[in-house]
Amino acid sequence: MGGRWLTSGQAEFRFAPAMPAVITVEFLAERGPGVVWRIGRELLHRGLTEMSGCRDVRMWPALPGERPSSWLLLETQEVEALFELPTAELAEWLDATYRITSAETEMDALDWDGFLLELTGGPETPGE
Repeated sequence: MGGRWLTSGQAEFRFAPAMPAVITVEFLAERGPGVVWRIGRELLHRGLTEMSGCRDVRMWPALPGERPSSWLLLETQEVEALFELPTAELAEWLDATYRITSAETEMDALDWDGFLLELTGGPETPGE
């Protein structure tokens, strides 16, 4: 089964059933390549209603009375970026991903070796 995509403004969210616990988000740039982050699906889901995450990825809902949105903060040592995400659209999309793979079963089929290789950019060659 293929993945699910959500394009929201300057970001594209991708869900792959083979790695359901992780959402790949590509932030599209006007010029040059986009920037890709991998964010826990649970972090995004919780961030719709409460403070979620820590350190380099955090998400929380906008204040009551404001536009129905959530804030996503991404930080590195060099840069920090704050994105406003539409709550209803993201919630609906996340719910669809949970219908494909429930939270209770998302870790069952995870290929840990493949996941770690993808996160680290592949195996290192000895002597490099």
